[in-house]
Amino acid sequence: MRNEYYMKEYWHFNGDYNIILNLIEVNTVHMTATVAINNLGKLTQETVELRGENDNPYFEYGVMNDKIFIDDFEFVGGDAA
Repeated sequence: MRNEYYMKEYWHFNGDYNIILNLIEVNTVHMTATVAINNLGKLTQETVELRGENDNPYFEYGVMNDKIFIDDFEFVGGDAA
């Protein structure tokens, strides 16, 4: 089964610089998302709690708890299949 969210990308500006977030997995049963984070070249992986409704889930990120909506992630480059 293909994960429709796998490796979609989102650029988040934190006030000083861009942070690149890539979706690895979205689990709507447990309402979590696993995200790869590229913050100034430092790569980390984090599992975050999804909030909101199933049709528009988001997670909070950063010191300001910015809302990052799953629907704002986009597929970039390569074959989408």
